[in-house]
Amino acid sequence: MQVKITKWGNSQGIRLSKSMLASIGMINPVGQRLEISVEKDKIVIEKVPSMSKLAERFKNFDSDCYRKSNRDAKAFDWGINVGKELL
Repeated sequence: MQVKITKWGNSQGIRLSKSMLASIGMINPVGQRLEISVEKDKIVIEKVPSMSKLAERFKNFDSDCYRKSNRDAKAFDWGINVGKELL
């Protein structure tokens, strides 16, 4: 597919068709992130894997460090395990 570079304010841009974005799994693309890089003489555009808000908040959480620093904390009894609880 060929596209034309257009001027947008002080920048230049291209438009990507909805069907092209859908073909890489971007059904609702507005607000989603893309990684753009230059490799030799090519511009490469890749979809950034999306992460839930909760997963994003915990992405740098170190559970081993948390357990070590909170060994003396009192445990709360939530009842018997019913799944694959980790904490």
